[in-house]
Amino acid sequence: MIPDQTVDVNGCVFTHQDILAVVDAFYRRVETDALLKVPFGSVEDWPEHIAKLTHFWWTRFGGKSYMDVEYSPPLKHYRAGFNREFLSRWLSLFHQTLQEKLTPDQAKMWKTIADRMGEGLSLKNDMMIERFGPLRDTSIPI
Repeated sequence: MIPDQTVDVNGCVFTHQDILAVVDAFYRRVETDALLKVPFGSVEDWPEHIAKLTHFWWTRFGGKSYMDVEYSPPLKHYRAGFNREFLSRWLSLFHQTLQEKLTPDQAKMWKTIADRMGEGLSLKNDMMIERFGPLRDTSIPI
């Protein structure tokens, strides 16, 4: 069941619809982006991917879980060949989407969180590349 309540992130309130609007608009761009469509080419079911990522952000913002989903972003992104170049483009498109879909305060808060998560993801990815070498397995969806 999709929640109808809100989440408060350090005084900044988001509805589930706010999160869905950002995630949906963002991944519609990813599907056609010249650079990002490569690692995201393994996504077979975009509506399902968008639903899972909406849930991911909802729970990261403190919302109650409503899906039974396991998240492992570092491993999935490593296996898809994600790197700092992809992350830079991902963040650029994501920031643009935040500005278009949210209030300035909401966009600023989410941008801060996404930037921090992106840096953490990059550091973990760099460690995996150093340890195991670059990998690109297109059969594993991001």
